[in-house]
Amino acid sequence: MDKSNFWSKAFNIIKKTTPFVVTEEVYRNMFNHHIYEYKPLSFSDEDFLDLEKEKHTFRSGKNLLVGYIYKNKNVNPDKFLIFSHGYGGGGEHTYLDLIHCFSTFGFYVFAYDATANDESEGNKMRGFTQGYIDADNAMKYVESLRIYKDFPLYAAGHSWGAFSSSTAISNHPRIKGLIAFSGFNKATGIFKANGNKYAGEQADVFMPYVDTYEEFLFGRDADVTAIKSFRQSKAKIVIIHSEDDKTVPISAGYDLYFHEFKNDPRFLFIKLTNKGHGTVYYTDYGKQYYDSFQSFLKQEVKKQKMNDEQKEEFIKNNLNRLIYNNMVDYKLIEKAVDFIID
Repeated sequence: MDKSNFWSKAFNIIKKTTPFVVTEEVYRNMFNHHIYEYKPLSFSDEDFLDLEKEKHTFRSGKNLLVGYIYKNKNVNPDKFLIFSHGYGGGGEHTYLDLIHCFSTFGFYVFAYDATANDESEGNKMRGFTQGYIDADNAMKYVESLRIYKDFPLYAAGHSWGAFSSSTAISNHPRIKGLIAFSGFNKATGIFKANGNKYAGEQADVFMPYVDTYEEFLFGRDADVTAIKSFRQSKAKIVIIHSEDDKTVPISAGYDLYFHEFKNDPRFLFIKLTNKGHGTVYYTDYGKQYYDSFQSFLKQEVKKQKMNDEQKEEFIKNNLNRLIYNNMVDYKLIEKAVDFIID
């Protein structure tokens, strides 16, 4: 999903419409539906044959969420990681390459689909704060599994998932470390950052309405922030973000955290320069391949006027899975893992 294009269109509308109507419309477009993974560009179990998985379900509010505990057949795990996915991809399976990477470093990995994503229940996500609620319930569920009670617990997340896991860890003292990729501090903060980017100071006029709407949906939970959570937690925390991120501007997360915690030895800050958003944990070559294939795909879909079925067949025939399944930067992940488990 081209979320940068969405923000641009959204805030063009903002300039011409009353604040509350705009707020409702943005939320309706972003959250009032169930999101499914796009399988042709996602990963399958066959892509990582050394991964074993066990299905689990847990409650988050009225909805039953689905997750899997992954284990690498070639590794004897000695720790446990809870992974929260980002917005727009449709669930945890779109991160299977990263999950596989974590498994090679000795983690059991519990990855779940958030409310109204892929296999989980829910006909709408409501808002970004739902991610905090789901992550909190996922952590509670893992802590209830007696078979893993002696394993040290860690958390990780990307984008919305980084916000979700970051805000939830303060409720769970057992969480010893967190790796947050391209996250943001507050649910409504991402609207402000992108609003200022595309609409300038005019976007500030709308923020009280966004805050009010989020509070209407989630009550006191709408006030959670990563910074508050970090202050209350004793976990070691790795913050990873790229300066050129157009989806979650670095000012919405990393910069805020660095200002607050730059002298705190619990934190490791890794600022990248050209890794974008969804490719932030890829190698240079991996990002280059991903970007070039996406550009090629977009060009050919337009040129050949493909329908959905033709597009899927084109991806199947042209995507180099050998490269695509191995784009994760293991050295970056190793650096982050070494810090949180030390």
